[in-house]
Amino acid sequence: MLAQPQYQKVAVQDLQVGMWICRMDVDTQDQPFETCALRYQHASQLPMACRHVYIDLQRSEAAKTSTQPPQRKFYLNLRNEMKRVMGDIRLGHALEKKRLRYLLEEIMQSVVHDSQNMVYLAMLHDHQDELVSKSLNVAILSLVFAKHIGLRQDQLFPLGQGALLHSMGLLQVPAQVLNKTAPLTEAEKELIREYPRRGYQYLLEQGGFDEQTLDIVLHHQERTNGEGYPDKLKGRQIGFLARMVAITSVYEALTRTRSYRHALTPTQALGQLYRWRFHDFDARLVEKFIHSLGVYPPGCLVELNDGALAVVHATHAEQRLNPQVRLLTRQDLEPLEVQHLIDLATDPQRSIKKTLDPTDPRLTPLLERIMAKHPGFPL
Repeated sequence: MLAQPQYQKVAVQDLQVGMWICRMDVDTQDQPFETCALRYQHASQLPMACRHVYIDLQRSEAAKTSTQPPQRKFYLNLRNEMKRVMGDIRLGHALEKKRLRYLLEEIMQSVVHDSQNMVYLAMLHDHQDELVSKSLNVAILSLVFAKHIGLRQDQLFPLGQGALLHSMGLLQVPAQVLNKTAPLTEAEKELIREYPRRGYQYLLEQGGFDEQTLDIVLHHQERTNGEGYPDKLKGRQIGFLARMVAITSVYEALTRTRSYRHALTPTQALGQLYRWRFHDFDARLVEKFIHSLGVYPPGCLVELNDGALAVVHATHAEQRLNPQVRLLTRQDLEPLEVQHLIDLATDPQRSIKKTLDPTDPRLTPLLERIMAKHPGFPL
């Protein structure tokens, strides 16, 4: 099981580099959740009025001793828990609801404390089980979205649970169909179109699931123009939470390499969603989702004004053009041994020059060198 977080109140003057701050004694942003999270590096990260903070003891200690980021280990633990849940279903066993609830509570807690970093982790592309990763990442993206729009507390659990379970029906679709590179036959298309209903029926048989969770599983593939499946609902016939997961699941799918196409960059995926907003989705929700991830969403590859390459790690609500980035190379494009986090909002010497497409063949040799040193960064 995952370790429960442990917190400690610390005076600002006693903070040390690497400590994970999960709450301050002053409000810094107009956010519907009370908490925020950042890895302490220097005093300029904190408001001048701040006198004490609460730190996550486990993450702070792990930052001192581990070569692998503690957040990454936490994400892998979440994925392993979800793998066990899906493994039971694949084997025909009953859904272990206690494990599912514990997993969901861990995800919700993490999004509350560190939503930007959770989005960054969801964009890492070294996943082994595609359905497990898809389910976990859609849940993360949906809860981050919910945090941004200030979703009611009583809707958070159904949203997270529905997002986690939205792809359950795909477990009954043969792998050769899911991974097929050639065009699907009509029979195969029909098999795909029925997966939401199969997932819905499975949860009904398990019993104990609320109507909003069931509605997400059944209707997250509906489209506002009536061209979705399985029931061809239109507009507001589609439940609000299902409309949210429709957006987050498509974004996740667009940013993941599929058997029949390459992944889009986060920026390209948001652009595609924006183009589809009046045809397929709730346009207002699409715009809010894009706003939640920012101009440069986490996982976006960028070139800085000094020529160095970086990947966006987290965004700022008030300074969306100046996110926090993870530096990948020096100015001469030599890959760094240590990928430092740099906050462009507090570094007047650096700024983003342009976004880059990691599938550009001209970047392939350099990205291969970077990945050889640091496997698993989100490209």
